Amino acid sequence: MADTTVAAGAVPQRTGILHRRFAGSVRARLTFTVLLVVGASMFVGGAMLTAWVRTTIRNDIESRNERVLATMSNTLMRGDIPAELYADPDELSSMLDDQLELRVFEDGSSYEEVLTTSYFFLEGPAFTRLKVQEVDSQGRLVLFGRDGPSMPEPEAAVELTAFVPTQWGNLTLHAVSPLRAVNDSIGALAGALWLGLPMVTVLSGILTWFITGRTLAPVGAITNRVRELTATTMDARVPVPDTDDEIHDLAVTMNEMLERLEKSSAAQRQFISDASHELRSPVASIRAQLETALGYPDAVDWPDVARVVLAEDERLEHLVANLLAVARLEEDRDAPRTEVDLDEIVMAQRRRVTAVPVDTSSVSAGRVMGNSDELTSVVRNLIDNAVRHTTSKVVVTLQAHGPFVVLSVADDGPGVPVDLRERVFERFARLDEGRQRDAGGTGLGLALTKRIVEQHGGSIHVTDADIGGACFVVSLPALSDEPDDY
Repeated sequence: MADTTVAAGAVPQRTGILHRRFAGSVRARLTFTVLLVVGASMFVGGAMLTAWVRTTIRNDIESRNERVLATMSNTLMRGDIPAELYADPDELSSMLDDQLELRVFEDGSSYEEVLTTSYFFLEGPAFTRLKVQEVDSQGRLVLFGRDGPSMPEPEAAVELTAFVPTQWGNLTLHAVSPLRAVNDSIGALAGALWLGLPMVTVLSGILTWFITGRTLAPVGAITNRVRELTATTMDARVPVPDTDDEIHDLAVTMNEMLERLEKSSAAQRQFISDASHELRSPVASIRAQLETALGYPDAVDWPDVARVVLAEDERLEHLVANLLAVARLEEDRDAPRTEVDLDEIVMAQRRRVTAVPVDTSSVSAGRVMGNSDELTSVVRNLIDNAVRHTTSKVVVTLQAHGPFVVLSVADDGPGVPVDLRERVFERFARLDEGRQRDAGGTGLGLALTKRIVEQHGGSIHVTDADIGGACFVVSLPALSDEPDDY
């Protein structure tokens, strides 16, 4: 019983999965929609076509009979009673000539068509004054020797009457056209429509199913390839169909996205590796100093050990702070921004430096819109970088140039080679020669500076300094004091 229960439970689960994959697919929904829309359209269109054909034929018959009644009424009102109006069929066949057609059917209608599809009757008290055939049992005078129904059902025939005042008295002229042949034709048309329209609907659904399947096949291939992607297969790409449509654009866009993700993943792994290496360096230095001191406790200058450990700890703290700042900027967290006086930040950072002279005589007012802490980090990193590589002095300049505030920090050190001036802004970048990072650097300061400047809508680049070293130039959008023009 237990096995039976498990097996019975597995079937509905599998059936439910298949049902969801089939009924919930775009292919199935689109096919069902096409069947519904086309079927409803065909049904409504067939009904409207049948009604239109029926109405058109009925209107044509009514219009023709109205013209014939008008012609015959005019003939009677003129007092002209032609013999053909009450002739029997044998006599009528010998009288059907051009004159008859003109006298009785002046509207140009074919008398053969009219007489074979319609019946005409006269009713009224003037019969006693006319030398005509005997009226029938219903008090009617049958014209043209053709007897037929009078006062038929509305759906069985079309009946029109005309009141005719004549010199013999008032007469009523009837024209009756049976609709049996019309109804038979409409029935045949309706039967053909109700047989053909469902076939067209089903055919449209089948075509939609196959066309949608062929159209969505590349999407299925893309989906299967994406399912196979993992963190170790970021170099894989989805297949691009050889078509110039939206699915082609989707595949190309996904490959571009995968390329960006691959680069981002590689950069993240490299960042973690470099950060681990940088963190390990001060930690290892602190451990080495303490292990050496503990090995020779009586021969060690403990205050000197403490100073070394504190220096490494400060370096470690600065590195962790930069790592957190880089992580926050990578997540694009927008810090609150206010009006910032960049010259005040420069002067505050200048007072912090005591190792070398810092010339700020060319610093003038410069106001920008930004985050004060982030811009302070920019100024501090640039000044610290210049101090580490200078020989004798650092020159800081702040000037307004058009719509920008330009900050430049120059030193008289070895400078940066032209081919390495972009690389210095990479995280944990190391130069083989020239401006090599000393023990006080973390390898993140310039990378962090570049990212902050770009997030503030500015730019940064390296050029040759007038005093012989490197000059880092930052341009930030100035905060205009002029009101906006509207």
